[in-house]
Amino acid sequence: MSRECLAKMKLLTKYDEWLEEVLDGKPLEAEMWKLGYIENLLHRTTIPTSEQSDILESLNGLTDIDADEILKKIKENEVKSDPKDQYEQMRRNGMFSS
Repeated sequence: MSRECLAKMKLLTKYDEWLEEVLDGKPLEAEMWKLGYIENLLHRTTIPTSEQSDILESLNGLTDIDADEILKKIKENEVKSDPKDQYEQMRRNGMFSS
């Protein structure tokens, strides 16, 4: 077999494993990069510290779906560090509306 054929078979095997997990009905575990991203961004939010602690404690058993929901909440409550982004966030929230 050629190297191209072996590479395609390897790719299909990974896809097949993923597809079997999806069809099996079991939720996928969150990937390590996603958990690190949550941990890194969590402290730059307006989420209460007690809730931040709960999220940090639950990182080990987090599913991919739960991780996506937490990331969405983090992005909604993110404290912007760039003044331009802060202004844009305040404008979207209606601070300058009459």
